[in-house]
Amino acid sequence: MSKGWHNSVALLATRHGKEAVIGPLLHQHLGICVEVVDIDTDQFGTFSRERPRPGDPITTLRLKIASAFQVKEAPLGLASEGSFGPHPQFPWLPWNQEWVMLQDRVEGLELVGWAGSSRTNFSHRRVTTLAEALAFARQVGFPEHGLIALDDPQQPQVIHKGIQDEKTLQAVFQELNADGQGVHLETDMRAMCNPSRMQVIAAAAENLVVRAQSHCPACGTPGYWRIRSLPGLPCGNCGAPTPLPRAWVYGCLRCSHTHQEPVEESWADPAQCVFCNP
Repeated sequence: MSKGWHNSVALLATRHGKEAVIGPLLHQHLGICVEVVDIDTDQFGTFSRERPRPGDPITTLRLKIASAFQVKEAPLGLASEGSFGPHPQFPWLPWNQEWVMLQDRVEGLELVGWAGSSRTNFSHRRVTTLAEALAFARQVGFPEHGLIALDDPQQPQVIHKGIQDEKTLQAVFQELNADGQGVHLETDMRAMCNPSRMQVIAAAAENLVVRAQSHCPACGTPGYWRIRSLPGLPCGNCGAPTPLPRAWVYGCLRCSHTHQEPVEESWADPAQCVFCNP
């Protein structure tokens, strides 16, 4: 536990229940007391397309924290941001990434935890019958996982969020399918409607804790972590250097201290070698 943050208040900008997984972890391991500030975080982008995200995840996290500081004074600020899309190596798999940022206004520090997972129900389907709607719902973990229904996935005029019971799903389907053209259903990826996503947010918060507990050997500043990789892990077949990292460079957020740590693997899979697998 960091004595510097013990009993410090961190404002968390959210109205999606993220404090349920972030708060206990930060309090147990860092002594931080998380206090929710009810900010309309939809202004920073929505999964349901009403508003685009104003920038990349880091930019958005900073905007969320700044909005919390406009409401109340505190030494620390917190925010969480997520994204969904295809897996970078296996594009047929959905991929959930989560970031949790901690800003220390007193010390001028910014730490970010990250987690990625293919264990997500991120999906969508156009359905033309109630039976198809119910089948899709069961497939994505309904009713524990919520649904969103839209009349048009490209330019929606009607959006129903937070559908988490069969009666509501039936009513929404009948409303949007009045013309018989079908309904666009997709998973509601807001944290309070998606337990699978909440688990990845918790993993990102755990990663933040690990980073915060890693102190610079030279000056003691929290957040001493990987800043870049050094490629060149040798091929297990021919020994030639591959693009995979052979070592990680760790660096301090405040001073210039760095050091290198080799990766656990001694050899790279020949599939990663440009000579063995041209």
